[in-house]
Amino acid sequence: MMRRTVAIVFFAMLTVVAVGTGTAAERAEARSDGDARYLHHIDLYDTDNRKITAESTLPYSPRNTCGRCHDYNTISHGWHFNAFDSTAISGRDGEPWIWTDARTGTQLPLTYRDWSHSFHPSQAGLSPWQMTLKFGGRLPGGGPGENGSVGDIETGQEEQVAEIDPPRWQLSGSLEVDCLACHAVSGAYDMNERRSQIEKQNFAWAPTAALRLGEIKGDVSRIRGKIDPADESVQKKMPTVTYDARKFALDGSVFVDLVRQPLSNACYQCHSQRTVDEQGVQQRWIHDEDVHLRAGMDCVDCHRNGLDHDMVRGFEGQQHSNPDAMVTLSCAGCHLGQEGSSDPALLAGRLGSPKPLHEGLPPIHFEKLACTACHSGPMIDEQAQRLMTSLAHSLGEKGRRKGDELPAMVSGVYTKRADDKVYPHKAMWPAYWGVLNGDDSITPLNPDQVYDWTRKTLRVRRDFIDELMLPKLKSDQRKEVLGEERARVDSEEWNQQEQDLIGKRQQEIGQQNFREKVSASLKAIEKEIGDRTAVYVSTGQVYAVDSEGTDSEGTGLREIESSNERDTGMITWPMAHNVRPAGRSLGVGGCVECHSDDGLIFASTVSPVGPVNRIANDSDGKVTMASLQGVDPLQRLAWNQMFSGRKTFKYFIAGSIAILVCVLMIGLGMLSVHLFHKAELKNNPLASSDSSTPSQEARR
Repeated sequence: MMRRTVAIVFFAMLTVVAVGTGTAAERAEARSDGDARYLHHIDLYDTDNRKITAESTLPYSPRNTCGRCHDYNTISHGWHFNAFDSTAISGRDGEPWIWTDARTGTQLPLTYRDWSHSFHPSQAGLSPWQMTLKFGGRLPGGGPGENGSVGDIETGQEEQVAEIDPPRWQLSGSLEVDCLACHAVSGAYDMNERRSQIEKQNFAWAPTAALRLGEIKGDVSRIRGKIDPADESVQKKMPTVTYDARKFALDGSVFVDLVRQPLSNACYQCHSQRTVDEQGVQQRWIHDEDVHLRAGMDCVDCHRNGLDHDMVRGFEGQQHSNPDAMVTLSCAGCHLGQEGSSDPALLAGRLGSPKPLHEGLPPIHFEKLACTACHSGPMIDEQAQRLMTSLAHSLGEKGRRKGDELPAMVSGVYTKRADDKVYPHKAMWPAYWGVLNGDDSITPLNPDQVYDWTRKTLRVRRDFIDELMLPKLKSDQRKEVLGEERARVDSEEWNQQEQDLIGKRQQEIGQQNFREKVSASLKAIEKEIGDRTAVYVSTGQVYAVDSEGTDSEGTGLREIESSNERDTGMITWPMAHNVRPAGRSLGVGGCVECHSDDGLIFASTVSPVGPVNRIANDSDGKVTMASLQGVDPLQRLAWNQMFSGRKTFKYFIAGSIAILVCVLMIGLGMLSVHLFHKAELKNNPLASSDSSTPSQEARR
């Protein structure tokens, strides 16, 4: 009994240390410092900070539960939780949040970070509430997901980042940093159930649902009318939890099966990607895994972090809270190390990595190319490949994907970054409705508002492309194209020529539909925004109402010549995975794999993709990687000619050397015979006298 009392007192003291009013620096950091996995048989605490029992009805709170032993405030400022925090270090450009609405042909790139592309959500009038509801299913919580604010949660001094909807937040609760989204063992955490609760606006209930701790009944999104949490009628509609009594031990604790080092399966929830070809989404059995994963490594072997969760992203020049510890966690740092260093922490060979020889590769390649240019991403093709990602296309969720769903993006775009090195990139072209400003910049409009304003003019129920751009032909239109007999045949039986004719006719009608309906929609928007010019942007083109009467087709739509690449042009972010082995790297086939007229790192092309490009000619806007890299065509031609004849030149040189050697050997042989004969004459004068006799006799 005494031991139990002492234990209770000790736990109470520990709790005071963990959740007291002191600063994060004063709190004790719970750690075992052992290699063995620490088993978490712990008490759960709800959103009111009360211990949860099998009879409780409120959801469990990661902040109140995990925060008893771990510094929640420090963790909440980590890389994955500060995506909405404009004050955090942004680092190298990454994949933006892409607000996609197939009904309005929208794919709007958004970011709170100070990246060189994308729009700040507030520019489009998007509140933290809308951003959390839209993208919270792909976030482990934190940021404005916690009542629309970021800042020092510990002291309560929170910085409001945008206008929010306070009543709705009071019902949904906070989307707290959910530690188990990453640290639960594979199979113990249901990310799809978490997303389902967020869609229902049950933010505070999402962690409980994901761990399958109990059954949740209720749906905040269904609560309409006056929103007053104190109102009894509202309280009756609020979600409740019925906990699974089997989860609780006799002492009321719950076993939470977690690991210190997150498993790769958790990373895949947000970091999967699939390439798309003519057959659609490439299946998994076609793909090879990242070479590091095939070697038995996990994502976090390279992408490490401490308690502050400042993730090592693995690129050179990253600003990090522990810069010395991350040196050998980049490509060059791990495989090459710091030359001449005597510090064991800076030497190559970490985790058994081999040191590449790069035999015969001139050093200039390391000045001009990033490691990823040759080793990362899908095998380079004649044109940039369509791509789907978890963040943009909800990979990992059940459903059928054709591969052409918005947002449209591509991979394998080889262009330079600020360090003047060539990297492989992912790319997309923004498509959105906005307002044209006097300085040629464009301010995007709130996509939800645009849908409301254009619903009667666009008349698209589900898909902008299928219904507006490539509409199904009516029976009389099919007869006009194919004739009455062939028009009755099932479309799967049409030959290629017939399919091409139908496709061409669809594009013609789609072009007309687009110009007429977009023009009408822009006029509807201008009625709402006052004396300003509304525009629609897609694949680098800017469309506006033809008030000047320059539209030869009479549809009331014109294209604006714009030099504003920042708001309309291609946006890119570097890609690093999957890493290919040396045997499948670019250039393994020799110099001419790049230095030839069809060398793909220069000759491969990329075309704008988006809601409108499906009606454009395939060659429209097509550019080569060489032009993106700023390579001089004449210089490249000279290099190609030099390398294309390099093998023949080598044979010529080798043959010339062989002939020269033969000539030299013959010459040396003749010289040696002459010298030998001369030496003989010198040593035997009589031989010279005798040798002249036949000549004299002949003359006689």
